[in-house]
Parts: sequence; structure tokens; C-alpha cells
Amino acid sequence: MSIKSVVMENKQDGHFKEYRLSLDDMGGGVFEVVALWGKIGTSLTRTVKFSGDQAKAEKQFAKILIGQQNKGYLIVGEKNDGQNATTTGSQAPAGVVKKVIARIPPMLCGAIDRAELEKYLVSDSHVLEEKYNGVRKSVSKNSSELSITNKQGQPTSKGMLPATQAQFLKVPFDFTVDTEDEPVGGGCVLLDILMLRNKPLDRLVRRERRPLLEKFFKDAGFDPKIVRLAEEAVGQKAKRAFLARIEAEGGEGVIIKDNESIYWAGESGRKHCWKMKFQASASFIVDAVGINGKRNIGLVLLDGSTRINCGKCAVPVNRSIEEISIGDVVECRFLYAEVGSNKLHQPFYLGKRDDVAANECQISQLKYKAQPAAAKE
Repeated sequence: MSIKSVVMENKQDGHFKEYRLSLDDMGGGVFEVVALWGKIGTSLTRTVKFSGDQAKAEKQFAKILIGQQNKGYLIVGEKNDGQNATTTGSQAPAGVVKKVIARIPPMLCGAIDRAELEKYLVSDSHVLEEKYNGVRKSVSKNSSELSITNKQGQPTSKGMLPATQAQFLKVPFDFTVDTEDEPVGGGCVLLDILMLRNKPLDRLVRRERRPLLEKFFKDAGFDPKIVRLAEEAVGQKAKRAFLARIEAEGGEGVIIKDNESIYWAGESGRKHCWKMKFQASASFIVDAVGINGKRNIGLVLLDGSTRINCGKCAVPVNRSIEEISIGDVVECRFLYAEVGSNKLHQPFYLGKRDDVAANECQISQLKYKAQPAAAKE
């Protein structure tokens, strides 16, 4: 019986390679660490890396895992025995929502400023999309079942709205898509497609995936008021016009994507996908709710492990303050942070984040007000 197993992938010498590592209970107090490796699509070579007691086997498993990651392998799937595939509740009118770990966690974005954006506007190999301030989710349909995971590839505790789930469940074929759920204005936005009718697509470059995403959107027959397709801008003239329009409409920002890149899972995506915000925003830890009886929350960030007070933020009347608890992670937009005090100017509450861990709420997210240049003597 496998206690835990990890699937990793890497690209070496132009080939995509797979490395599967498992910790298996063989019975009688014997545990084995087993590796299967080789080119994707070929028969994998099996090697027993260790056989002995559980404590030593777990150490070997961890050592080998770190070693493979140091070689450039990225985790694309993980399983732990005992994790129940239970439903997240009766949110959808048909089918079942399963708690499973995503094979491919969503591709994350690096951050750039406006000065850096210019090189991507003139580049023929990069496209623009609008940046949405929703919750990143991967949605997979297998027969009559949906699995919904967050940007870390883990089952999300915040399920999609029933109407959105119903739209995905009615699609007559299986798929895996990358989405932004419940952005401002509601609904769900399709960002990318990773699998279609049991055929993996993540190793195709974006230029090849985009037409497949557009065809999927058309064939699925979605209600466009609930599920819509992310708009893209290709070409220098179109990208400049798109940028100006999104900013004029009060959008949050734009995403820059390498059109010649495969879908890189998780953190590795930051080298192939970038975001530029028109306004600053960050993820904060809540350390107080309803200060002095008002509709507000206290915000803190981390400097390593040290907690840094960032002031308060009002919760709009159209958002439920009862749902916010101390220790929650929330997203807030702000004009800038004050140098020295780290207090936010004009903070605006955007909502809770279940796809951001507390240890990710670092002070490096803050954008500070520009300081006047020192006078020269």
C-alpha cells in the first residue's frame, strides 16, 4: 500500500521526463521507497531506492524528493492514502464535487511594473489578458463529477456557486480548465485549458492551446453571463489599445503571457507569465475584527516570521463582516503604504482568500509612496 506518492516532470534536452516517487508499506514492518522514471509517453524504469523501517524510509523519500527538485523537476501531482474523496456539499444541482489534488497546479505569475511592460508590448511572442481579482481555481470534469482546486493545487474550501458548477457539469465531455472564479461582476472566467476529452494539452505552447480553449468555450454552450472567455490582445497596436481600455474602465491590471510557452505549473510559471497592476493590492492576515465596534478589520503582514501592523481596513456594507475571523487571509487594494509605519492609504477590502497561505503574506508585497530625492549639496 502506498503511503504517499509524488509525480514530477521536467524538460531536459528537448524531452519531457517524468519521475514518480512513492513510499510503500510492504507489510511486516518493511517500507520501500520506489522510483519510476523516464520520458513521458514511454515505459518507465522502476528502481527500489530504499527498503527498511518506516522512519529511515521517510527520510530517504524526503531526501530523494529534494534532490530531484534541485535537478529541476516540478511536482505536478501528489497523493496521500487516507485522503477521502468526499463532496464539498450539495452546491451543484447535478453531479458530485470531489476533493482531489490537482495533477497540475495553476500557473502563477511574476510581477512587473509599468516600465518593464514596454518590452512585452513590442514583443510578437507575448499577448495581453485582463487581470481579474477573483479566486484562481482549476476545474476538472470526469463523467458526472467535478473537482475544484485552488492555486496551490489543493481542494478549495470555498466552492463555486451552484449556477457556475451547473454550467461545467452540463458539458457533455471531460476537461480540465484554469479559471478565475467570482471576479468583480461575478461568474467565472476561462483562462486556459489543460486537458480535453482525456487528452493532456499542457505541453502544447499557449499559441496552440488558445484555439482549443476558444473551441471548448463554443462547444460547451456556456451561458456567457456565468462563464465567459478571457479576452486576449495580440500584436503591438492591439495590445496598446487593450491596455488603455482596461485601465480606462477601472480594471485591476493586465496579464502578460508568453505565447510560445508550455503550461508551467505553480511557481515555475513566474518565468513565463507576468502581471502588472494598475493599483496596488496585497494579501493580509486579519488580526482583529470589528475594532471599537465598527465595520473594520486589523491587517498584518509578515517580515519573515515577525508580524508587522499595517493598520485597519473598512469592510463595505455589501460584504459580510460576520464571515471574517482572526487569522483569515484577505485581499485589500490600496493607494500606497507609508514608509516607516507600513500603514495603508485608502485601503479597500476585496474579499477573503482561501488560495493564499498565511506564510505568503509577506511585507515584500507592499508598494510604498515614492520619496522625494535628497537635495544635492
